[in-house]
Amino acid sequence: MSIGSRTLPVVCECSNYFIVNKPYGMFSQPGDLGQKYAHYPVKAKPPVVLDELRRQYGKGRVDAGEWRTVHRLDACVTGGMLLVKNKNAAIQFSKNLRAGGNKGFKMTRRYVAIVGEGEIGTKYRSDTGVIQCLGMTTRYRRFDEKCYVLELISGGKHQIRRHLAQGVGQPILNDEKFQGSLVPGTNPAQIALHSACIKTTVGFQKRSHLIPMVYNNDGKLWDPKYVDREGNFNLELQRMLLNDWTDIVF
Repeated sequence: MSIGSRTLPVVCECSNYFIVNKPYGMFSQPGDLGQKYAHYPVKAKPPVVLDELRRQYGKGRVDAGEWRTVHRLDACVTGGMLLVKNKNAAIQFSKNLRAGGNKGFKMTRRYVAIVGEGEIGTKYRSDTGVIQCLGMTTRYRRFDEKCYVLELISGGKHQIRRHLAQGVGQPILNDEKFQGSLVPGTNPAQIALHSACIKTTVGFQKRSHLIPMVYNNDGKLWDPKYVDREGNFNLELQRMLLNDWTDIVF
């Protein structure tokens, strides 16, 4: 799937939200564009997720003006984003993101990252644990020496990228901003971090959404031992993404 086509696949649509599969190079919110694009004509600016959702799926939809973004992914990160369809859902998901626990509509976000060489910090040599540094908290499970599954507990700017690079000591592949190794033959605008699973609880309704890694899935940035040609993570990684993590206490 090419970023040039500006496609934005919808993984799920239910009464309160969409789950979309964000390409790299697409911004989560207009404010993320920053001063770099301030003077660009509208047609030359990079696409924004909510704008693309409305453009591609909002025609004839009377509720499209109510759709909102409640969390972000960096432009270089691919994968699942939840966008709400009404004001109440925006309030309830935002409440959970701020307060956690059982406040509002619960949302759990898990990511898969591929990392390069590095000296792992003493605190993070266990295969499961909690990264607590830089004022942020992330739970993790290590699949192998190159692959991590991570769950956001707090929400901070570049949180997983910073935690792996500055906390654990293993930067994500292609993440040049945090000294990650560049993979030859790949697009440096895409790093090896994918929002791979979003779990929600709305009232008594619990849903788990796996989001395939379909962008530049040619075996270079994402090793085929982790992701098949359709973008599906291997069964052990899927279990890590879907299983309960209550054994990892923070």
